[in-house]
Amino acid sequence: MESILLDLPDQIETERLLIRVPRPGDGQAIFEAVKESHPRLKPWFPWAQKVSSREEYEIHMRKQHANFLLKTDMMLLLFLKETGKLIGSSGLHPRGWEVPKFEIGYWIRTGYEGKGYVIEAVEGITRFGFETVGAKRIMIRCDERNIRSQSVAKRAGYLYEGMFRNYEPRWDGDGLTNMMYFAMTETDYNLKTLTN
Repeated sequence: MESILLDLPDQIETERLLIRVPRPGDGQAIFEAVKESHPRLKPWFPWAQKVSSREEYEIHMRKQHANFLLKTDMMLLLFLKETGKLIGSSGLHPRGWEVPKFEIGYWIRTGYEGKGYVIEAVEGITRFGFETVGAKRIMIRCDERNIRSQSVAKRAGYLYEGMFRNYEPRWDGDGLTNMMYFAMTETDYNLKTLTN
């Protein structure tokens, strides 16, 4: 089946989060979240080297909405159910549809760290990936210096597969990254759900 023909829900819910695809009008909220969190995001993400304008974020949200329809990317925004506030972003990014494999990335807004929102989002997106999208493999990668990101991957049950040394320039200009790879296969996921 062509990936574009997959009819996927554009939102999922966890206990405390509404996780959904960007929509027209989301540019302002993501602009505010990135601007507020910029110093913490800059070392880890190429797109966080500068804070784009509200208009640029609105354009990006609209493009990401289109990408979801085309199944070329699945960016997801994290909202608190209780207040509707945008507290971060994640995604289930396709890395090949022949054998359905994906990458999960994530960041959380300043002030919302350490409350379990990222692990909750990753577990919900992982469930969505395997049970709804039909993933055979989902991976998480992070700079070896990003201890919090490593912790999320491990706590979510992803297995450490290895490190690509001197993988790419660090975004803060401080040398090269050593990129750590974690993954979960469909078999891993099924075993995990049986034992929980």
